[in-house]
Amino acid sequence: MRYDIRNHQLRRLLLLGALVLLPAMVAGGLLGRSSRNAVAGASAQELGKLNSFIQSSNAKDEAMKVFRQGRDQIEDENWNGAAATFISFVTDYPKHKDVDAALYWTAFALKKQGKFVEADRQLERLIREHPRSNWLDDARAMRVEIAGQTGNSQVVERELDKNDLEIKMIALQSLFQSNPERAAAFVADLLKPGSAADRRLKENAIDLLGQHVGPRTTPMLMELARDQTDPKARKKAIFWLGQSGDESAIDLLKEVAMHPTNTEADTEVAKAALFALSQHSSPRAYELLVEFARGASSTELRRDAIFFVGQRGQEAAVDDLTKIYEAERDVEIKKQVIFSLSQHHSQRARGKLSEIARSGGDVELRKQAIFGLSQHSDEASVEELIKIYDADSNTEIRKQVLFALTQTNSPRARAKLLDVARAADDIEMRKQAIFWLGQQAGGQVVDVLAQLYDSETNGGVKEQLIFALGQSQQKAALRKLMQIAKGDASVEMRKKAIFWLGQSHDPEAAKFIEEILK
Repeated sequence: MRYDIRNHQLRRLLLLGALVLLPAMVAGGLLGRSSRNAVAGASAQELGKLNSFIQSSNAKDEAMKVFRQGRDQIEDENWNGAAATFISFVTDYPKHKDVDAALYWTAFALKKQGKFVEADRQLERLIREHPRSNWLDDARAMRVEIAGQTGNSQVVERELDKNDLEIKMIALQSLFQSNPERAAAFVADLLKPGSAADRRLKENAIDLLGQHVGPRTTPMLMELARDQTDPKARKKAIFWLGQSGDESAIDLLKEVAMHPTNTEADTEVAKAALFALSQHSSPRAYELLVEFARGASSTELRRDAIFFVGQRGQEAAVDDLTKIYEAERDVEIKKQVIFSLSQHHSQRARGKLSEIARSGGDVELRKQAIFGLSQHSDEASVEELIKIYDADSNTEIRKQVLFALTQTNSPRARAKLLDVARAADDIEMRKQAIFWLGQQAGGQVVDVLAQLYDSETNGGVKEQLIFALGQSQQKAALRKLMQIAKGDASVEMRKKAIFWLGQSHDPEAAKFIEEILK
């Protein structure tokens, strides 16, 4: 062997890594751009492969000096110079044992310049003249990779007839680039019932069908979505139908979502169909989502549909969600509606949440609406939360408002928490506000908590203040705890301060505790 076996393993790992990313690249429209990306730099893996080869070769060989020069030019992304250097290697050392490697890296440098036909000639020569080369698989893979630019579909089809899965998957991508009709026909055979093709190749084929939307591919995806027995492959087909924007797919997506069996796999397929409808831009797809939100066959599917209605972000969603909420008796469904309203950042959605939060109805639903208001994270929502707190006497509701205020990151919300912590008539509300302040204590808040401690007479509130100071990472909080531990009139308060100092793992606190023990 002319280069370490690890290089061959590396090639396979690189191909597998690329294929793991393929569905995401397809979904993002990143494939089919080889020409535009031709001049991108060599990857760390590619450079590693070249360096490993050079290191394993004879360091005293004069010819390898030329090879190293080519390597340096590739590192510098001097593609024209690298191609010339490796061509000179082949010309000057035609009998050298590493001519095959020079041909490969010549092709690599030409490909980086977008000279795909010239690169293909070098690869074809390598394969023809060096049939036992250790660079043979790399050359085959590169020929397949650039086949879409060279128009050499015969290369692709030959590779599709072989058993090397990694190259076969790259070949299928190239065939879609160079001859979509032929690729669709190949995939039709590949995905027939009873096909013995590798599952990964089948799934990759479905991704490619979805990326290359057309009059032939959409019907194929619809057939797969209806009849494919592998749930994972079926869900892939359904996903791409949602991305297609094809109106003809909507009835099928409705059919799939409407009639799931009691099996877990079938329910997952139905949920995939709902998601596909949520991605479809058609007004009719939205109407179907609303229909499922009102009366899907299971609570789980209804919850999903309600969520997707809210995600559409259109004004009609507020009316539709409101109607569902008012007609519904199931508390869990009503909670899902409230959540969807919280994701819809419009004034009307906030108004509905405020209405639910202020109502005299189910406390759990009111609490959900209060939390939903906090998710809008605007000053109008903060003011609404403060009004609810001031107007309501229900302890659970007031506690929920205090928690919701901590979710807004608003100075006005923090000021309200401080007001409650200082002067609320209800001790429990004061303690609750102090607790939440302790969870977000910055320097100013720590100073206020320390001042509150000094003026406080209620033992329970003082304990809560010590706990809040113990949750802070601020040095000021640590030093206030030391002050309490050293000289507070209450032994119980001193003990609690020492406990939280011990939890801090701060060197200053540890030294303080050691001094106490002396």
